Amino acid sequence: MEKERPRYFPDEGDVADSQPFTPGFGSTPPCLVGRDELIRDVCALLAGDPASEGGANVLLAPRGLGKTVVLNEIEDAAQEERGWLVLSVSGTDGDPIAETHKAVLRVHDSWAQAHGEPVKRQVSGMNLGVGGLSAGVSFNEEVDMRRTRYGDDLRRDLGELAGAAAQMGARVLLTMDEMHAIPLAKARQLGSYIQHIAKRERQALVFVGAALPYITETLLADRKSTFLQRLAVHRVDNLSEPETRRGLREPIEMHGGLIGEDALDIATSAVAGHPYMLQLVGDRMWRAAGGAGNPIAINHAKGAVAEARESLEDHLFAPTWESLSDTDKRFLAALAVLAEGDDSPRVTSVCEEAGIGKPSASAYRRRLLLSGMVSPGSRGRLKLAHPAIGPWLRGSITTGAVRVPEAPLPGI
Repeated sequence: MEKERPRYFPDEGDVADSQPFTPGFGSTPPCLVGRDELIRDVCALLAGDPASEGGANVLLAPRGLGKTVVLNEIEDAAQEERGWLVLSVSGTDGDPIAETHKAVLRVHDSWAQAHGEPVKRQVSGMNLGVGGLSAGVSFNEEVDMRRTRYGDDLRRDLGELAGAAAQMGARVLLTMDEMHAIPLAKARQLGSYIQHIAKRERQALVFVGAALPYITETLLADRKSTFLQRLAVHRVDNLSEPETRRGLREPIEMHGGLIGEDALDIATSAVAGHPYMLQLVGDRMWRAAGGAGNPIAINHAKGAVAEARESLEDHLFAPTWESLSDTDKRFLAALAVLAEGDDSPRVTSVCEEAGIGKPSASAYRRRLLLSGMVSPGSRGRLKLAHPAIGPWLRGSITTGAVRVPEAPLPGI
C-alpha cells in the first residue's frame, strides 16, 4: 500500500489575508494603533495652502517604528478621501530625480487615457477616484522607448500634472520613502522644483517624505536649500502601553482568537512599545497557539517573545550596530554594560566606561539618539531604546559575535 504523502501547504482559508499580524518592515498591519492623531495632523497640513509651511513634510523614526506604514496610510487617505494623485518614490531607487520623472510621466499618460486624450506610452491599469484619477496603480515598466534621459523636464512635467489635478479639484501628493538615502545635490534639485511649483507657480503640489532621524544632521542641516529647511518634521514615536495591549489583543479577537491577561502582560512587556516587535510577537503567539479558535496561553507568549527577540536582533539591532562608527560602538557597548545595574546611567559615566572625553559626550549622545538605539532618560542620563538591546549586546560581546573597537592610542 502506497504511503500517503504529507501535506505542507496551509489550507486555502489559512492564507496571509486571514493572519492578524504582518511582521514585515513597511507592511501595514490589519489593526493600526497609536497613529491616528499623527496621520490626521499631517493630512490637515496637506489640505491647507500648498505654498504654506504645511505643504512639505517629513516623518522621522528609527527602523521598525512604522514610518513607512504611516506614509502608506497618508497616501491611501489622499487617494480614497480626496481623489488626489499620489506619486510614490523611494530614495533608494537609483536617481530620485529620474524616478520621480518616470512616475510623473506614467501618471500623465493615465490621466490622458482616463480623459480620452491620445497617449504615447502604454498604461496597464488605472482607477478613478473621488476628484479624478488615482495614481496608485500598476503600469508597464517601459514608459517611453524613445526617451533615454529622465529628469531634464521634471519641473515642467510635474507642474503641468499639478495644474491638471487642480482643474479636477484634486492635488498631487509626492511621497518619498527612505529620504535619508538621497544625495544632497539631488535633494536640493528636487526641493527646488517642488518649491518653484508650489510657491512660484502656485500649483496644487504637496510633499511628504519619510527618513531615519539622522537626516537632521545631513539633509535637514543644509543651509543652501530653503525647501529642506522648511520641511515640517513629524516624529513617529513608540506606542504607549495601552496602545500596545490594544495592538496585540484586537487583531487576535478580530480573527477569532483569544489571549489571556497573563499572556498579554508578558507580550506587552516584551514589545516595549516597538511596532515591529509587536507584529513579531503577535505573529509568533498566533502561530504557536494554532490560529483561530485556540486561546493563547503563557507558554505561547514566552516562546513567541524568545523567537521575536532573535528576529529583532538579526534584522534590526545587528544591522544598526554595523552602521555605527567605531567610537559610537564603544559608547553603546559601555551603555549596555552599565545598564545591567542601572537602566538609566549618567552620560558622564558612559563616557568614562568607553574611554571617551567628556567634552565629546553631547556629540556621541546625539548620534546614538539618532540611531534609534538609545533614548533620553532623566537629566544627564541615557537608556537603551528597547529592553532587549542590553542582553543582546552584552551576550554578543561575550560570545565574540560582536566586536567592540578599541580606543585609539593617545596621539594617533
